[in-house]
Amino acid sequence: MDETTDTIQRTLAQPLRPLGATVGVLLVVATLAAVASTPWQTNPSTGAVAMQLVAAVLMGVIGVGLAYITWAADA
Repeated sequence: MDETTDTIQRTLAQPLRPLGATVGVLLVVATLAAVASTPWQTNPSTGAVAMQLVAAVLMGVIGVGLAYITWAADA
């Protein structure tokens, strides 16, 4: 079989893999948006800003992990 047919068959056999990769990438993009919104300029509380940044970084780590696990499973 050629590579395209093999890829299509693997995708159809595991229909949630594209969803996992999409959600992982979406989490990374949301992390970048959360950091780009510069919460330290709009919120006067340092603790709240620190918590928001820690949560954003954790969200990015989860997104990268999910995308990696999804794509590594195809290999």
